[in-house]
Amino acid sequence: MSTSGVLGKVIPMPPALIIFLRCLIAGVLLYLYLRWRSQHRIDGSDKGFFIGSGVLLAIHWTTYFMSIKLGGVAVGMLSLFTYPVITALVEPFIFKTKHSWSDIGSSLLILVGLALIVPEFSLDNKVAQGVALGVISAVIYSFRNLWNKKYIVKYSGSSIMCYQLLVSAVVLAPALWIYQVDMNPQTWGYMMILVIVTTAIAHTLFVKGLKFFTTSSVSIMSSLTPLYGVAWAIWFTDETLNKGIIAGGTIIIVAIIAQNIKHFKTSNG
Repeated sequence: MSTSGVLGKVIPMPPALIIFLRCLIAGVLLYLYLRWRSQHRIDGSDKGFFIGSGVLLAIHWTTYFMSIKLGGVAVGMLSLFTYPVITALVEPFIFKTKHSWSDIGSSLLILVGLALIVPEFSLDNKVAQGVALGVISAVIYSFRNLWNKKYIVKYSGSSIMCYQLLVSAVVLAPALWIYQVDMNPQTWGYMMILVIVTTAIAHTLFVKGLKFFTTSSVSIMSSLTPLYGVAWAIWFTDETLNKGIIAGGTIIIVAIIAQNIKHFKTSNG
């Protein structure tokens, strides 16, 4: 999953068009796999879930890639990966469990980290825009994961991901008429890595993980993804990090790792 940021930056197309192609190709591949396994059927009463969660996926990925295009890979990924703490704050309301003071403390730390990343609080500042879009993406991602949690006991991770991808492709199909598709062999190569490695494999495994762990735990397990993603960006695109991004990113990662330790101790008594 850490490859999404750098691929979102190097693919020279608007975010909506990238996500449309990503969803369409990955969705079709997963559907063929499900047909082969005879696991492609869904209950008609669950169509609302697949449509609604598919729309959320389209918005989540598009805002995330917009964040990367505006602020860079580090800004986009660090902003998005506030979602584990957002999930920890929202989950008790949905599953009727108690809130934790450590969750609230981690949320405050993350706000401090985001404030350090933004050089100036202005709507005209691209980094500020990137952070805002990344956080919006994180909120949507949290609600989608919590919604997935309800249905993962009934459907496989591949089934859920497949139909969410196909719905997302339908939602974003107008991008074909708005933007011009200009694909050379290198761009197609990047796109297929995004489709197969980052999407079909990684996200299917992520959704499947919801079957065995709480949504918060799955979110926290992926908390090191921004570190890997930023490393990809530095190595592959020569992206540079200023002091604000390093300081803010460190605080965000520390807050999420603290959450990880707390949930590990809780789950192990």
